[in-house]
Amino acid sequence: MKGNVSGVDMAKLKLDINVYEYTDYRQFLQDAYEYLHGADSKYSHSFIQKKAGYSPGSNHFWQVATGYAPLSQQAAQRYARVFGLSPKETQFFITLAGMNQAKTDEDRNFYMDQLRQFEGFQNNKVYSFIRYEYYSQWYYPAIREMVALEDFVEDPKAIAERLRPSITAKEAKDAVKRLLDLGFLTRDDYGVLRQSEPHIGDFGNRNDTDSVAKLAVRNYHRHMIELGASSIERISQHERYVVGMTMAVSEHQALELKEIINDFLKKVDNHVAVEQPVETVYRMNLQLFPLIHRKSDQKANKTKRQASSTSVRTGRMSKKGETHE
Repeated sequence: MKGNVSGVDMAKLKLDINVYEYTDYRQFLQDAYEYLHGADSKYSHSFIQKKAGYSPGSNHFWQVATGYAPLSQQAAQRYARVFGLSPKETQFFITLAGMNQAKTDEDRNFYMDQLRQFEGFQNNKVYSFIRYEYYSQWYYPAIREMVALEDFVEDPKAIAERLRPSITAKEAKDAVKRLLDLGFLTRDDYGVLRQSEPHIGDFGNRNDTDSVAKLAVRNYHRHMIELGASSIERISQHERYVVGMTMAVSEHQALELKEIINDFLKKVDNHVAVEQPVETVYRMNLQLFPLIHRKSDQKANKTKRQASSTSVRTGRMSKKGETHE
């Protein structure tokens, strides 16, 4: 992606980069600086800071652009003005910063619901946005797989009733439309629904680093774990397989177990890739998680609590007298 600077005066600056293509406000700040500095070397961190109303001798811009300091709403508005963002783009930028800096998935999803309302974000179809939309409903991936069945019929009522648990016919109809819009389904020359790709990547490339994509997958895991739990009563025993083990292991063995599971999942990937007539759709969940705290974790948490307590009592004051948490 390349950008140009329009205008010589900083007050009239307009960047030719699209903030709606970003899911990380820090990357946007870094790219905006690179474009400006590349066009004219006078656009240094200190120059941008001064235009934003901060001391040119501080390193505020570098700190917020690299994540060493949080980006407040006021600071986001100031830098948005410097970079010539429109009111809607500014609001998107502020909301994006809120999502990136949120501490819980509940808060991240709150901000994501707002980000999804921006038309520019929807139209750009950023990879992570597509992932988020795809995993927003548990039945989207299920319907995508169902399309590959030899006896599949594109009938919303039939699709809805075949799913376990069932959904409404309207939900099924909307799901097919959404999967088409997102590019996970397509129509052939005869108008018949087909999967755009037989597989969405393989097991080896499913480690998302983008914050939005990771949030999408975590949300989906929660949905699937809930369905797995409810399957104990919903589905007869001969159709499901729910097992587990509780074990005392060394830290080294715990790491080895992760590798064993990874190897197993790769084998599953290869096994289901073999061409055979598909007749049903299954979901497989695997979880490996600790049931107790490690001693090192307990010590670290204790140190953090003590440091937090000290910070609350004394506060940390900047040169301008502002309190930072």
